[in-house]
Amino acid sequence: MAETSKEDRQLPASEKRLQQARQEGNVPRSRDAAHLLVMAAGIGTLVMMGPSLAAGTRRLMASTFAFDGQVRAHFLDALQPVLAHFGALGWRVLVILLSVCAAAIAASTIPGGFNLAFKALGVKPSRLNPMGGLKRIFSLRNLVEFLKLALLASLLGAIGSWYVSDRFPAFAALSHADRLAGATGEAMSLVTGGLGLLLMLLFGLALFDVPFQWFRHRADLRMTRDELKREHRESEGDPQLKGQIRSRQREAARRRMLSAVPSADIVVVNPTHYAVAIRYDEAAGGAPRVVAKGLDELAMRIQALARESGVPVLSAPPLARALYAHVELDQEIPQALYVAVAQVLVYVYQLRRWVPGRSAPPAEPVDLPVPAEMDPKYSGKGEDA
Repeated sequence: MAETSKEDRQLPASEKRLQQARQEGNVPRSRDAAHLLVMAAGIGTLVMMGPSLAAGTRRLMASTFAFDGQVRAHFLDALQPVLAHFGALGWRVLVILLSVCAAAIAASTIPGGFNLAFKALGVKPSRLNPMGGLKRIFSLRNLVEFLKLALLASLLGAIGSWYVSDRFPAFAALSHADRLAGATGEAMSLVTGGLGLLLMLLFGLALFDVPFQWFRHRADLRMTRDELKREHRESEGDPQLKGQIRSRQREAARRRMLSAVPSADIVVVNPTHYAVAIRYDEAAGGAPRVVAKGLDELAMRIQALARESGVPVLSAPPLARALYAHVELDQEIPQALYVAVAQVLVYVYQLRRWVPGRSAPPAEPVDLPVPAEMDPKYSGKGEDA
């Protein structure tokens, strides 16, 4: 039955299922990528600090074997240089260890990213079942991981054997080196060369393992049609959730609409009920558009925002009612209201050219030509305002 269920899981995981899996600590992880990052950090730090590390090693060895006849009388004094060189060498080794530890922490996030799942820390009764534990141990996934590790060990052994045999004369020459400096430098070169080959091998494995782990994780979370339908019903059927979604959508739409008020040319109002913001873009052409509109409380907010932003507010109740009733947001005004809106825009342009103190302010347009069938007050489509 489990196999049949797995065969039926042909649909990609939903966002909700992926989020639930993440909360439970089920995210893709690549061991090969982790090995690569840790090894790269160690080798990189070793290469950068190699010269100073080799020099510190030489000084430590030289001071260790440089005791003279006074050592017996002044042993502690003779030991101080050794301890000083040992301390200098120790902090270099500590830097390498810290870089490896930092890389190990960063590697634990590949490729699923950082995830702190407290649910994964809880004790699940199913994990205490011995039979379930045996099934996990001898599962196909663990068999694949074992084969990967066996392949990696074989490749490491083969490459290591080839590298040592190929560089055997150089390794043998270390014991015949005339100077300690030459021996330590050559040894560091041989070690970093071998580690570089190991790094190339791990890089090749990680290139395969990272996408493989990602796709396998998505495949494990695939859903059946019944599961997807059930999840959809649970999400859509919750009245509280639906109400919250609608509320957030309305609030987002309201914020977007109010953000357009400062860029409007004018706000036409029926002071107590309606407010409609109009904008005309000469460069874009076409007719003026309604960029914001509101009723009652929202109308008052639009008026207040317009005054704060320096947008003219014109009291023209018939036109405000007609625009509110017949024009949706971001739509052009109908042809029947062209003349009325044109007179309003002429008033706006006069206001922009008016210089206070030099002349009287332009007169507000009155008796705007609004067809009776466009005014809800007379057509019976709106409240009496």
